[in-house]
Order: sequence, then structure tokens, then C-alpha cells
Amino acid sequence: MSSRVTALALFALYTLIFLAPGFFTLPPLDRDEARFAQATKQMMETGDPVEIRFQDAARNKKPVGIYWMQAASASALGGPAEAPIWAYRIPSALGALLAIFFTWLAGAALVGRRAAALGAALFAISMLMVAEGHIAKTDAMQCAAIAAMMAGLARAFIRHTETPDAPARWSDVLLVWIGLGVAALIKGPVGLMVGGGAVLMLWLLGGGVSWLRKTRPGIGFLIALVVFSPWAIAITVQTGGQFWYDAIWGDMLSKVAGAQEKHSGFPGYYLLLVILTLFPGSLLLIPSVWRTVQARKAPWAMFLIAWVVPAWIVFEILPTKLPHYTLPMYPALALALGAFLAARQAGEPDATPRWAAYLNLGLWTIFAVAIAAIFTAAPNYYSGSGGTGLMDIAFTMAVIAAAAVLAVITLSRTWRLFLPASAVLAALTYTGLFERTFAETQDLHVSPRLADIARERGGWTPGEPITSAGYHEPSLVFLTETGIDLAQDGAAAAQFLAAHPDGVALVEKRQLDAFLRQAGASGLKLDRKWTLSGFNYSRGQRVDISVFRVRPQ
Repeated sequence: MSSRVTALALFALYTLIFLAPGFFTLPPLDRDEARFAQATKQMMETGDPVEIRFQDAARNKKPVGIYWMQAASASALGGPAEAPIWAYRIPSALGALLAIFFTWLAGAALVGRRAAALGAALFAISMLMVAEGHIAKTDAMQCAAIAAMMAGLARAFIRHTETPDAPARWSDVLLVWIGLGVAALIKGPVGLMVGGGAVLMLWLLGGGVSWLRKTRPGIGFLIALVVFSPWAIAITVQTGGQFWYDAIWGDMLSKVAGAQEKHSGFPGYYLLLVILTLFPGSLLLIPSVWRTVQARKAPWAMFLIAWVVPAWIVFEILPTKLPHYTLPMYPALALALGAFLAARQAGEPDATPRWAAYLNLGLWTIFAVAIAAIFTAAPNYYSGSGGTGLMDIAFTMAVIAAAAVLAVITLSRTWRLFLPASAVLAALTYTGLFERTFAETQDLHVSPRLADIARERGGWTPGEPITSAGYHEPSLVFLTETGIDLAQDGAAAAQFLAAHPDGVALVEKRQLDAFLRQAGASGLKLDRKWTLSGFNYSRGQRVDISVFRVRPQ
């Protein structure tokens, strides 16, 4: 069996261990996951594979790639009527696996197979990669496509550096250009920005550009167009070009002009957050970056720097900030971690200044304690009347203990134990978060509970009229039906019931007075079937939602 097949099999097993907790049990997450899943559900319902819609509104934000992948997995697992949310997550889980494999493939060329394996393994257990592998949206699969592209570029660059006269390899050509085409089909220009920025940075660092001939850009660009252009042409014709106007001016440029949907952050936001998002391997982040910068004249270090720095600067400058935006650069950071760890295991002296290592340890410890605190704090605030239990306290203590062990291993330089100890800490963290804490915080599960109450207490069944006033989260649409009426206010919800007396109304407390006044004016006699209390984390506010039906005459 080849080393690549062996690596892929091992990473598949590794990924499954860390993706399995919560994958099948987490409810649809607002707002991005639920929007993607609902739009895919409607694509299956309408049979239109070109235009993307959320209810009646065109979703002209991202290209169609991830919707096609989600539709394939959901169709195989029940279709629009029966497929559970985890069926829509399968492309993200596959994307996580492929991103890890292509990280190893790039690293094998850049830093050697041992360091690449260590880096890919640390990437596999990183908090951001595990989180994105659990969520039905674009980022894990986009990371896989970009990692494939960067693996092809890395292999071509190193091959040219070692043997300038060596011919191009078709495997590298296909990795680069199919990766770019798929990245464009999933999330537009991000892949081009990462790859183009890396090529420009390599040239500035002295790596030249002649090596690009080994990727056959002329043929390769046509390959990328073959991947992307059929849908691009179809959506242009079907929407009269409106998709591109909305996607470019309404979505992409709005992130440049200001903080879209209040997702703002300060310059340096991602630099601070990376200690958390690359956790637990981020305990070695500053020493790894220090070593890479010191070796910046070496081709491997030059390439990793070029992979990270240009795109990272762009994301730091943009006013709109979300933690997952920088995910395409994490494979390079992970390979720097792997190279540092492999060098330490081989006995190479560590030239990192002591203050830098201690700064890293201090920041990492703050985040580790914060993660551990979630296990007791979240149930106390969001589990209804349940509160914190012994199991929650046990997970807090276990994570603190595992984090302490990993810190001691690092301080004592027992490097062969770093990866196993990191894996244990990650396993405890993700099992606790996804299987225990998120399951116990029922106040956060507003949409699943509301959909269940509408059925069980309100007697609603799919196909019957239903409206919601004051609570419009996309997860509610996904968990009820595409045709749910999201009423403008309580009065509109009452008018909906007057027009559909066999329907159900879900009314949040802030809209209740207007709903009851309009219902009285319409002569409706109502039965309040149930009232649900919870916390809408998308808006950061508590909600009380009542289920109403018209009283039978």
C-alpha cells in the first residue's frame, strides 16, 4: 500500500474520532448552517440546480458548489422531506478529511513526511477545523480545495528548486487548477487571493516565478474554467446577471466597505484568536513561527510564509471579521508546527527566545481555562432549571488536568509525548462540548424545541399553514417547512390566522400584545397551546414564544 493511501486511511480514522462527537446530535445552527441547509433543501424541492434561494428570496451570495454537494448527500439520505441536518454536514466532514490529507501532501514536499504527518495531525484536531467539519456550510470544503491547490504549487515549487530542468507533473497541474476551480465554485475569489498572494510573495522573497511553468498555466486556466464556467454561464443567463451584481456589490464589497451584519473586529483580531482556533497545537505557535521566519531563505519556510502572510494581512484589514475566514491559511501554520515538533524530536536546539515561549504559554493557558470554564458556566446559564451537574464539573477538571499535562510536557521538552497529549486534550474537549454541554444547554435549542412543540402541542403537521412573529431564525424554517410565513409583526401573524383558521401561530412575547389586539379585532377566539422560554444566541436575547391555534367552533 502506498504512503499516500496509508496516510489518507490514517487521517480518515483520525478525523472520524474527532468529528463524530456531536455530528449527528447537534441541531441546525443559526444562522449560516441553517441558511445553507435550507437553500439546499429548496434546491431539491424545486429541482433547480442553478439558482439558490432561501424561501422566496434569491440567495445571491456564494456560488453553487457546496449546495450541489449537500444536495447529493441529503438526497441519498432521505431527500428534502426526511434528510436530517447531519446529512447536509457530510460534505463538510469530507472537506475536513481532504483538507488534512492535502496538508500532509503539501508538507511532504516542503518539510518531509514525518513533519508533514505531525502538522496534519495537529491541524486535524485544531478547534477551528473540527468545528467547521461539524457545520453544513462552505468553509471546510473550501479549505480542502485551497489546500489541494497549494499542495500542487508547493510540489511544483520545490521540484523546480531541486531540479530546475525537471518536466511538469500532471498531478501537480491538476491539483493546482482543479483546486482553484472548485474553490471558485464554492466561495468565489478566495482561492485566487490565497494562491495569487502566495505567488506574489514568493517572488518578493526571491523565489522567482519561473517555477510556475511547471503548473502549465495556459492549460491549467482552461481546466479551472471548465470546472467553474458552466454554472457561471447558467446563473448569468437565468438571473440576467443579477447574481453577480448582488454577490459582488451586495455581499463581497459590503465586507470591504464596513462590518457586514455587525461582524466587526480590530486589526490583530485573527492573530489573537489563532491561539484558540488552532488549539491545542497552538501551544507551540510562536516558537514554530519564530523558527520558520529564521529559516525564511529555505524554500520550505519561504513557501509557508508566502501561503500565510498576504491573505492574512487582507483579512486583518477587512472590517468584516469572522473566525473561519483565515482557515485556508491554517494548513501552513500547522505544517510550521509539525516542522518545529519534528526538529525538536530530532534533537535540534530551540532558538526561540524564552519570553516568546512564555508569552505563548500564557495566552494558551488563558484560552484553555476559558474552554474548561464553558463546561460548568454554560449549563448554569442555559440549561433551564437543570444547572451545572457533576458530569459538567468532571469535564472541567479533566480538561484543566489534560491542559496542565500538555503544558508540563512542553516545558520539560518531552516532545515525543506532545502529539498524544494534544490528542487526549482535544478528545476530552470536543466530546465534552459536543456531546455534553451543547446537549444540556436546552435554552439555546429554541428552534428544535419550538418545532417539536408546534407538532406535539399545537397539532401542526407539514403542509398545514404556520406563521411566526418575532422569531425568524433560519433553523425554524429548516425544521418546519419552506412555506412557513415569517410575519412582519404580531398583527400580521393574527391576520394570517384569520385567513388560515386551521393554521398555527408562533408568537414571541414582544409581538404578543399586537397579535392579541389584532386577533380580537378579527373576532378570533384563540387557544394558547404552550409557551416556550429560551435564549436566541443569534440575537443575544431571551425569548418567550407561545403557540396559538384558533379555537374550534
